[in-house]
Amino acid sequence: MDKFEAMQRFVAVAQSGSFTRAAELLDLPKSSISNAVQFLEKKLATRLLHRSTRSVTLTQDGEVYLQQCRSILRELDAVESQFRQADEIRGVLRVDMPSRFASTIVLPHLAEWLERYPQVKIKISSADYQIDPVKEGVDCLIRVGELQDSQLIAKPLCNYQIYSCASPSYLQRYGEPKQLNELAKHYLVDYAPKMGNSAAEFEYLDKGQRQVLEMPSRLAVNGTDAYMAACEAGLGIIQVPAMGAALQLKSGAIQRILPDIEVPSMPVSILYSSRRQLPQRLSLFMEWLQELMKRLAASSLI
Repeated sequence: MDKFEAMQRFVAVAQSGSFTRAAELLDLPKSSISNAVQFLEKKLATRLLHRSTRSVTLTQDGEVYLQQCRSILRELDAVESQFRQADEIRGVLRVDMPSRFASTIVLPHLAEWLERYPQVKIKISSADYQIDPVKEGVDCLIRVGELQDSQLIAKPLCNYQIYSCASPSYLQRYGEPKQLNELAKHYLVDYAPKMGNSAAEFEYLDKGQRQVLEMPSRLAVNGTDAYMAACEAGLGIIQVPAMGAALQLKSGAIQRILPDIEVPSMPVSILYSSRRQLPQRLSLFMEWLQELMKRLAASSLI
């Protein structure tokens, strides 16, 4: 049996948690999936899976081998993809990004990329915290804000212009602040992806000097959609990318406050694991995304 094919079948079982489901996904007989796993276990002289009548789970060795298989298969796919023509680019591209970045930037323009590469299927997931792309089976991540230290390679996409915003109902109740020292009497919505005990604070540039202001907060959320919804509901002030709030600002659901006081811009980056050869579909997607951000910046949309 071909070792690479056996590895692909093992990965399918590990990800689906079922021999039957793996066979359906790969359109193969269930016996061929089972034989592939047995072939690998014999070759490695270790058990990769715990089997029961109800479930299939990875052993400790299976967990380690799964990560290695994913890495090897991606390298193989990347090498092969270098020789494909544009109409032959195919496969699944898995991208993780903040939900509002997806809804306000990527999804409205994604049709043009899919038209170029119709054989590629894109799976978009949304997590507003750092994840391990190899462990999660994600090809790349898009993150907004300062990056944590990691082994990932980061490419800058743009810098978001940030607005301080509040809803009309909030401003009617608490008044509109005109100076930074008035914010002590206001509430912010705390955006906390990891829901830790970090301080509720905003950053401003006052005469070119960065100021970090702690503010009262009665609500913390860990998602970008919830962050915006909380502001619209009058639950506090938020700091949000101008583009991400464009529709709400235009409709009047929220409004900008302290327009004369600058807020530090926020970097947007694309991150991926360090591999010598990237799948061509990933390289092409990252190039397209960089082009898209340049176009939007030129149109003063970010």
